[in-house]
This record gives sequence, structure tokens and C-alpha cells, in this order.
Amino acid sequence: MSTYPTLSEMDITRTEQIRHYTLHQEGNRDVLKIFYQRKKGSFLPERKTFRFGRSAKMISTGDREHPTREIYEISPFLLKAVSELDQLLKQHDAVVDKKQHIIERMAQIEQEIQSAHEEIRGLLKEL
Repeated sequence: MSTYPTLSEMDITRTEQIRHYTLHQEGNRDVLKIFYQRKKGSFLPERKTFRFGRSAKMISTGDREHPTREIYEISPFLLKAVSELDQLLKQHDAVVDKKQHIIERMAQIEQEIQSAHEEIRGLLKEL
């Protein structure tokens, strides 16, 4: 079973390559664009576009002249997909933060080693 079942159902398999997504409305449709980080020379697309229809729903307004009004709701499937994308990108950010922390720690250790190396060279010159 996939960690992201809704994305799998949308045929999104390389979740580790997702950079970001955008979501906007065009009339009564929602447009989800998913952008990927691809290697140079890759034949795979840099983005995928999905369109979701909105369902019409009648709601009561409480007004005597116009007792009901039609509204359009976002697709529950789209909401699940966006939730999974948010979860996925949050994990990517955590990995990036961890990677950045490791890089900074390595730079700090390299500086300490260089300082110790210079100190030992100085001691050798005194001998």
C-alpha cells in the first residue's frame, strides 16, 4: 500500500521529485499543477496538470425572495490530494533542514580541524 494513496491513484509515482504545487480556480473547475525537480536531459515532464470539477449544491439563504442559492464545492478527492501534497512537502522540508544542519556541522568540524592542524604546525616549528 502506498504512503500517498490519492497521489498514487492520480498516477503520481515519483513523489520524492515533487518541488511544489499550485492550485487555482477556472470557472467551476479547480486546476492543480504539480511541479517536479527533474535531472538535466530527462524526458519526463516538469509538471503535471489535473482538473477537478466542482459539485453544485443548493443551500438555504434564509431570504424570502431567494430561499436557496447554488454554491460549488471543492472535490473531496482534490482535498485529499492537496493534504497528501502538503504532508509530502513538509517531509521534504524537514529533510532539507536536516541536510542543511549536517552541512553546517561539517563546516564547523572542518574549521576546528584546520585550527587544530595550524596549532600543531606551530608547535612543530617551535621544536
